[in-house]
Amino acid sequence: MYNGLDFEITTMALCLIILSFLLPPLSFNPPQDKTLAQRYEAAQELVRAGKLAEAETELKSILAAQYRRLMKTYAALMKREPALEAAEAAANYQTNDTDLLIEMAMVYLEAAQFDKAVDPLLKAAQLQPNNADVHKTLGKTYFALGDYEKSARALEVALKLTPKDFNSSFTLAITYLQQRQFTAARRVFDSMIAEFGEKPEIHIAIGRAFREAGRLPEAIEEFKRAIALNSQFPGAHYNLGLAYLWNEGGSAVANAEGEFKIELAANPNDFFSNYYLGITCIFQRKWEPAIDYLRTASRIQPNNPDPYFQLGQAYQELQKHDQAIDVLTKAIDLNPNLPHNKFQVTTAHYRLAQSLLQTGQTEAGRKELQVASELKARAFEITQKLSSKQSTMGASRVPDENDQKTQASMDQKTRSELEANEAQLTKIISALHNSLGLVQAGRQNLTDAAVEFRLAKKWNPQQAGLDYNLGLAYFRAELYREALAPLESEIKSNPANTQARWLLGLSYFKTQDYSKAAELLHDVPSSGSTNVELYYALGKALLQQGNFAGAASNLEMAVKLDPENALFHYELGRAYIATGRREDAKREDETFNKLKKPQ
Repeated sequence: MYNGLDFEITTMALCLIILSFLLPPLSFNPPQDKTLAQRYEAAQELVRAGKLAEAETELKSILAAQYRRLMKTYAALMKREPALEAAEAAANYQTNDTDLLIEMAMVYLEAAQFDKAVDPLLKAAQLQPNNADVHKTLGKTYFALGDYEKSARALEVALKLTPKDFNSSFTLAITYLQQRQFTAARRVFDSMIAEFGEKPEIHIAIGRAFREAGRLPEAIEEFKRAIALNSQFPGAHYNLGLAYLWNEGGSAVANAEGEFKIELAANPNDFFSNYYLGITCIFQRKWEPAIDYLRTASRIQPNNPDPYFQLGQAYQELQKHDQAIDVLTKAIDLNPNLPHNKFQVTTAHYRLAQSLLQTGQTEAGRKELQVASELKARAFEITQKLSSKQSTMGASRVPDENDQKTQASMDQKTRSELEANEAQLTKIISALHNSLGLVQAGRQNLTDAAVEFRLAKKWNPQQAGLDYNLGLAYFRAELYREALAPLESEIKSNPANTQARWLLGLSYFKTQDYSKAAELLHDVPSSGSTNVELYYALGKALLQQGNFAGAASNLEMAVKLDPENALFHYELGRAYIATGRREDAKREDETFNKLKKPQ
C-alpha cells in the first residue's frame, strides 16, 4: 500500500515537556536517589543519542516510580480503587521490582482483595526467596483466604528466616489452631514465651487466641497466668471474665461478674467491663443494675448498637416500653450490617414490634414484625452460605475490642497536601506517558505508542498535543477509524492546526467518507504542499462526488509529484474520461498498463 505521508509527530518532537518545571515533591514524600528532573534529562539524552530502546527502559522505570508515589497518595486518601489501579500500572512498567510487588499486594490487602494479593507476593517470593517479610505477608494472605495449610507453610518459611519474629510466630500458632492442630499451636506458644519471656501481654494474646478457637479451658489458664504476673494489667480481668461466660454460661456468671468489677475498679470508663457487667446482670435478671451499666457503656461508645440492644430487653422486662422503643430504634439505626453479632438486628426488629404493640401502635408493630421475618429469611441464607466455608478466627459471638477501633479523621492540612500531590503526580504521569509514546513512535511501535498517548490523555486531558499524537499514532498504525475521534478533538480545540485537519481528512478518506475528506482537504492545492497523498486523496474524493474537473486538477498534481505510481495514472484517466478528454484518458491508460506490476 502506498503511504507517502510523513507528518512530524509534534513541533517539539521528543522534547514535548520539561518535567523539571513541574512542582517538586511535597515534604511527606520519601526522598529519591535522583530527582525526577535529572532522571528525565538522562532519558532525553538517550533519545538525542539515538538510543531509543534504552530511553524507553528508563522512561518506564521513571513512570513506575511515579505510579508508586501516586499509589501511596491514593492509599493515604483512602481511595482504594484508584490506588489499586496505580499499583497495577506501576507493575506493568516494572515487573521485577520486589518492593513494588509487595506494595501492590498491600494495597490489595487494604482493599480486602486477598485473592489478588497472592500473585504479586508469589512473584516477590521467587525474586527474593530469603525475604522473610514476603513469606510472612503471604502467610497472612492465605490465612485471610482460609487456606490455613498454605498459610502455615509460608509462615514456617518466614520463621526459619527470622526465628524471633513475634508476629509470624503468633499467626502460625493461630493457623495451627484453625486446623485443630492444638499440640503444634501449644508448641509455638511455648517457644514464644521462652523467647520473649513471661509477660502478661503475651499470655493475654495467647488466651484470646485459644478463646477464639473455642479452647476455653486453655484460654482461662492463660488469663490467670497473666493476672498472676500483674494483677493490674489492663484487660486481664475483663478477658478472664469473658472466658468464664463463654466456657460455662450462666453457671459462671458470678465468677465473670467478679472479674469485670475488678477491671472496672481500675478503669471506670472501660466500655467492655461496663457492657459485660450489664450482660451478667441480665443473666441474673437484675434489670435496674443492668440498665445502669449499659447506659454507661452507651455513653462511652454512643455509636455502638450493642448496649442499646441489650437495654431494650431490660426496659421490656420492666414494662418500660417507651424507653425500649427509643433504644431499640437506636440499635437498629446504628447496626453496621445484618450478620453483626449473630444477626442481632433481626431480634431488634422483633423486640421493637413487641413494644410497639404493647403501646397500642398496632400498624407500626406489624410492619416491624414483617421486617423481622424478612431479615430472618436473609439471615438463614447467609448462614447456609457461611456454613459451607471454613471458619475464621474473627467469628466472635459477642462484640470484640477490635470491632470498636475507628480511624482518626485526617486533618484538613494533610488532606490538602495529599490532594495537591495527587494533582501534581497525574500531570507528571501524563507527561511521561506522552514522552514514552513519542519514543515508541520513534521505534515504529505505533500501536504501543497509541496506548501511551491514550493513557496520557486519561491522566491529563488538557495537555497540549495529546490528541494529535494519538490520532497520528492510530493513522500510522492504519487504525483509521480510531484516529477520527482524537483528531476531531484536536481541530476543535486547535482550529489552526492544518496538519491535524489534513490528517483527519486522510482518515475519512481511508474510511471512504469522501464528502468529509474533500471538505477537510479543500485547501491543499493553495497551500503549496508537496505531499503527494494529500493530492491523491482529495482528487479521488472529488471524483467520487462528481467534481471531475477538481478531481483531474488534483490527480494531475499527484502524477507530477510521483509519475511512477500506476494507481495515480489510473484514477487520473477516470477523471479525464468523465470530463470528455478521451485522448488524455487514453494516454493515462497506456501509462497505467506500462507501470502496473504483472499479475
